[in-house]
Amino acid sequence: MKKILKLLLFIVLVVAILFAVRYKLTYNGKVLLVKADSEKGFYYEYYLYIPEGVGTEKIHTLLVCPNNTGTTSDDHDVHVQKVLKKMHSDKDSYPKRIAYELKVPMLMPVFDRPESNWQAYTHALDSDTLNITQGALTRIDLQLIAMIQDAKRVLEEKGVEVSDKVIMDGFSASANFTNRFAVLHPNVVRAVSTGGVNSMPIIPLETLNGVTLPYHVGIGGLEELAGLELNLDEYLKVDQYIYMGAEDENDTLPYDDAYNEDERRITEEVLGKTMNERWQTSKNIYESLKIPAEMVTYEGIGHTVTSDMIADIIHFYKKILTERK
Repeated sequence: MKKILKLLLFIVLVVAILFAVRYKLTYNGKVLLVKADSEKGFYYEYYLYIPEGVGTEKIHTLLVCPNNTGTTSDDHDVHVQKVLKKMHSDKDSYPKRIAYELKVPMLMPVFDRPESNWQAYTHALDSDTLNITQGALTRIDLQLIAMIQDAKRVLEEKGVEVSDKVIMDGFSASANFTNRFAVLHPNVVRAVSTGGVNSMPIIPLETLNGVTLPYHVGIGGLEELAGLELNLDEYLKVDQYIYMGAEDENDTLPYDDAYNEDERRITEEVLGKTMNERWQTSKNIYESLKIPAEMVTYEGIGHTVTSDMIADIIHFYKKILTERK
């Protein structure tokens, strides 16, 4: 009996070791807090994760992962704690796994998503967010760029040199942020991976079939809203990995914090009423515009990130980082 128990314990130990090796359950490295600095252009703190193995022998690419609390709160600490969990937990932080496997530093901001201004879905970088003209949440897209520039300084002081353009990853609301940020500032971004984007990544057109596509459905009115125009040449250099679970039913279109009435009506008219319709239409549009995007559907998967998805994202970036543009 004792021999059988010892054998079982040995088997369990071997399986645990193999599992840990396969899924990298421990992502060693340093986590740094950089406090808000309004003089440098950012009113919120950000965190840097520098994986073990990031050395000084080559130029690295900074991975940027926008924060996503999943709820509104006027308590800043609620958003801080969510980010801290991502930065310090190996089990619950797939962005850390991406950074660790790629051996690149990772930046995550701590932007608020306030309950008192719930219409502004800041963590998705929607139209209401770009409309904010007063206070700490003014133009968080520009604040993120300032954070990126500051992070390069911090990393260089530690002997880690990073390239001019970043790679970005997000899921759900933070995927919307990332997907939209790439349109707003393609000169900053080399490649993006975005999952669970509500089956409707932003359409980089002002009009479609005679219908104006306002930001964040498209880019109509973007100059008036944010003083920006699409730099198409730069945008077409941004490689994208956009993915949806075939069973994903997390549809934010009916909710007023994500879309106003006009945005909702135009979306249904141009892209479709159901998530599947919008996904297929969006894929056709991206293909017709020759946008360098892999648009992947994972069968049998809902609104979640699986190990297979993470492995595919890592493979996507490894390929990209060997083909610098």
